[in-house]
Amino acid sequence: MDYSFNLHLIRHAKTAGNLEKRYVGWTDDPIVQQNLPIINADVEVVYGSDLKRCKQTASAYFPNAVFHGNPLLRESNFGDFEMKTYEQLKNDQNYRNWIDDPKKFAPPNGENLQQFMSRVIAGVHQIESAKEVYMVVHGGTIRAILTHFSPEKSAFWDWQVGHQHEFILRFTSFEQFKEGERCTSLSVGHITEN
Repeated sequence: MDYSFNLHLIRHAKTAGNLEKRYVGWTDDPIVQQNLPIINADVEVVYGSDLKRCKQTASAYFPNAVFHGNPLLRESNFGDFEMKTYEQLKNDQNYRNWIDDPKKFAPPNGENLQQFMSRVIAGVHQIESAKEVYMVVHGGTIRAILTHFSPEKSAFWDWQVGHQHEFILRFTSFEQFKEGERCTSLSVGHITEN
């Protein structure tokens, strides 16, 4: 028997790299924020990226949950642009090409937008059957999931994904989600409102 399914997407808390406006992809940058609120102490399982910032955030938001880290849910691999700022990269032609057409171009030793989105969706499809799933992931990962599953077709950069926000995608059934169909509704809220 099938049932409705809700997917909760939460971005990890800020890191030093985020505060410095660096491209933080696969670097295992820890969070710097302290005293994060508990979102739900009753949640038993949380999925997310295997990087430290997601594990630390999940531990604070869901203190009694078992965390399942998956490298497929990591942020984009920024390759040679990793941990650099716009100011450091703005005159690099490879960077300009990537900014202008991220589907076609990738950072040297990194991945393009299409490769990144395919990897993330493959990771999302590893979720096991449930009624509610909570994920603590990265801003780019959330954009990829929203681009793929939001009720209306959208572009990757249409989404603003801040820290301390929760996106809830509602599906009429888990089967609808597993088949890759778009969700029936989407809501966004601030973490402190919960």
